[in-house]
Amino acid sequence: MPEENARKNDRHETKTEQVMDTGYAWIILFGSVIIYLLGLGSLKSFGVLYTEMLDHFSAGSGNTAWIGSITWFLLQVLAPLASFLCRRYSFRLVSLVGGLMVGCGYFLSGFVTRIELMYLTFTIIGIGYCLSYVSAAIIISLYFKKRRTLANGVMVSAGGIAVLSFPSLYRFLIDKYGLSQALWVIGAIVSNICVAGCLFREPNKPPPSNNEQARIEESISGETDENQKKCCNALNLNFSLFKNRRFTLLVIAFTVCTFGHISNYILIPAHIKALGYSNTYITIGVSITGGAELIARIVVGWFADLNIIQKKYIFVVCMFVGGVFALISPLFDSFTFMAVYAGVAAAFPASYLALISVLAIERVGMENFPAAFSIIFVFMSIPSLICQPIAGWMADYYGSWYPAFILTGIVLICASVILLLEPVVIRHGMGKTYSLKNVDKELASRVNLAYRHDRQEDNLNNTDKVEETHLPNKEM
Repeated sequence: MPEENARKNDRHETKTEQVMDTGYAWIILFGSVIIYLLGLGSLKSFGVLYTEMLDHFSAGSGNTAWIGSITWFLLQVLAPLASFLCRRYSFRLVSLVGGLMVGCGYFLSGFVTRIELMYLTFTIIGIGYCLSYVSAAIIISLYFKKRRTLANGVMVSAGGIAVLSFPSLYRFLIDKYGLSQALWVIGAIVSNICVAGCLFREPNKPPPSNNEQARIEESISGETDENQKKCCNALNLNFSLFKNRRFTLLVIAFTVCTFGHISNYILIPAHIKALGYSNTYITIGVSITGGAELIARIVVGWFADLNIIQKKYIFVVCMFVGGVFALISPLFDSFTFMAVYAGVAAAFPASYLALISVLAIERVGMENFPAAFSIIFVFMSIPSLICQPIAGWMADYYGSWYPAFILTGIVLICASVILLLEPVVIRHGMGKTYSLKNVDKELASRVNLAYRHDRQEDNLNNTDKVEETHLPNKEM
């Protein structure tokens, strides 16, 4: 009987290997690309709609900015819940529900005459975006192994392609039909997320050969009945990771830089409008961000894989460059500079999205990466909610967008400084001073853990404190 079960598992593993990276996996990738293109592409092109809503509702820059910020907030804060729903039900069902919510949200927005109701309809859109986006992002990793990096790169690139084309489409629809009817057409277009979601099907799962194997698999996947009774475990949130000081610094840095990154999505089109340029220039400015982001993500990912410098320094440089350009923006009042700024903002501050996974894995390992990723997104949702309204309120108060640019620059530079503090935090956390120069990061981490373990053993055995700070011999 055990031999028969083993043969069944071997056949299933062979079948699973054959499915991954080939055949229907590419259909899954196609569906994910369409969802990413329609979802994040339309969301990142919101700046064109924002400038129209400023005139349509006359509610002020800050209050109008809530519309887009609510959507970004829900996309990120509900990511753990969407991941849980994908495991609990199916990727197809979750993406279908998400597509329906996005389409219905845009359709209902076309009837709205008060900005307060627009908050409600875009809440529906934000939830729908989250459900469809997360299902597409997760299922890719389940169907690709050897070509996983390529598959994710293709899917992410779809967002940049969409931002190149969606602003012009939005402008055409608004000029031809007006804002309300344009929202109806946009709703019909993004509803094709449902069509893409229909392409999804659940990946094959190995059948348990006996009760013991079933318990082991449930333990590995984190889907035991005991865990499902606990909300944090069910949502894949492990807050004990904050005991890792390096991870805590990373979360803070990502949270801070998100403030500057998301702000740019309304700063650029709103400031071009404030300078007196026509809607055509606004469309061009938003499109430049899409093209620059598409190229930058590929270049940054390629450069990071070369391992010429530590990846955290790539993050530091990107944030610093973006911060400097934001700080000097009040010195210029031409569209030429704003076009350059749009490219820089997309090429540098926005590139941190390509570094989230690798920097998190470096600090918590692959085993804890899913929980770390969920935590990062939850904390990033906080600045996503407040950054655009704050920028808008500053523009309303000062009568100019320049103070918001200065705030964005300060925030981005602070994000770069936070990661530079990592060596200080590591030495402080170790309790004794070790020189980390010329030491491999992975080795330094093992030395740190071994040192803490030795101290705990010494305390339990009531022995004398360690008098020397040399590296433990068992780690050499």
